[in-house]
Amino acid sequence: MRSTFILFITLIILVSCSKEKQVNKKLDGNWNVDFLQVQDGEGFMYFDSLPKGSFTFLSDKKVINANVSYQYLNLNGFSIKDTFKVSQENYIFNSKLDRLFFNDNMNSINARIILLTKKSMELEYYDMNKYKLVRFILSKD
Repeated sequence: MRSTFILFITLIILVSCSKEKQVNKKLDGNWNVDFLQVQDGEGFMYFDSLPKGSFTFLSDKKVINANVSYQYLNLNGFSIKDTFKVSQENYIFNSKLDRLFFNDNMNSINARIILLTKKSMELEYYDMNKYKLVRFILSKD
């Protein structure tokens, strides 16, 4: 019974380590932003189907770079322009939570990976300063 328990714990540890390696391998490279969804603090959703920019992950150094500009119309018809920039920031992937942790200037970003395949990714984070949830739909070069 005890050996079965030790074998089970060892298997869990090996699986969790391999998940981090698999995710880092999939993250590595340049990702173009194809679509962007913004949900404001009141629950209204806005979309930009033509955002400009990309994310770059360097998994060997665990570094992220991102430069994305986007715009959308709010309920009053005003055009809202915004950007998301991250330059040479270290990231940490938490395999248990499927979360990426990194910094954006002075803010700490806690981004959730919703979908990750070899060619597509969905990533979202909550912007505490602007009270909005931002979801990026990305495709790999």
